[in-house]
Amino acid sequence: MSEALIENAKQLEELTLWHAQTEIAVRELKELFDSGNISLGEYEELVEDLLEMRGVEADLQLEQNKIYAQKAIDALKMLSGLI
Repeated sequence: MSEALIENAKQLEELTLWHAQTEIAVRELKELFDSGNISLGEYEELVEDLLEMRGVEADLQLEQNKIYAQKAIDALKMLSGLI
């Protein structure tokens, strides 16, 4: 297996882990908002910070992984109710 292929597989694995961890964080923030512990403005700001694409894009070299990342972020935005 070539080094580039190994690196791309590693990158996709890290992206998948990031997606799972971020989904948990979004769900936790939603629970805090639903229970009245944070305001709508705080909730939206915190979710947007979690989903900031610039940090993710900087680490992605393979276009396929960038597409996956954007789809993951869109799904998390739908989960959070931001779209």
